[in-house]
Order: sequence, then C-alpha cells, then structure tokens
Amino acid sequence: MVGIVAGVSYAINSGYQSWGPLFGKLFFALWVVAHLYPFLKGLLGRQNRTPTIVIVWSILLASIFSLLWVRIDPFTNDATKAASNGQCGINC
Repeated sequence: MVGIVAGVSYAINSGYQSWGPLFGKLFFALWVVAHLYPFLKGLLGRQNRTPTIVIVWSILLASIFSLLWVRIDPFTNDATKAASNGQCGINC
C-alpha cells in the first residue's frame, strides 16, 4: 500500500511521462501477487499467526536488499558522487 501511494505521488509530481511506467509496475506487482497467492495462503493460512521463521527471514532479506540498494545508489553518476565527496576536478 505504501509503495502504491509513493508511486502515485511520484507520478503526480513528475508529470505525464511517469504514468506509463507506473501502470506497468503496478500490473506486474499484481500479477506476481496473483500467481503467488496459493503459495502464500498455504504458508500463512495453517496457523492463527504468522510463523516466526517467516518474520525473521522477511526482516533479514528486506534489510540486506535495502542496504545493498543504498550502497549501489543507482540514480547518481560518478561525477555527482565525486562532487558530493569533495573530489571535484575539471568535470564539475
């Protein structure tokens, strides 16, 4: 739900060009959830609560991917990174 709100707000702020990719991403996300629904229902539907191992693995994987995303930082190029570090040469 947070991702949908963030995507729509980004599309509103970015203009007309960003609506197409947003609908593509939303369609793909719904497609994945629809195909994984039987697996998720079998995994989580047997007990009254979510198994502890599922919670632990979810937190672990989300933390790893978040830290990797921050480390990779794909939206800035090398010149921007160098300028933010104070290593600015003739290209700044």
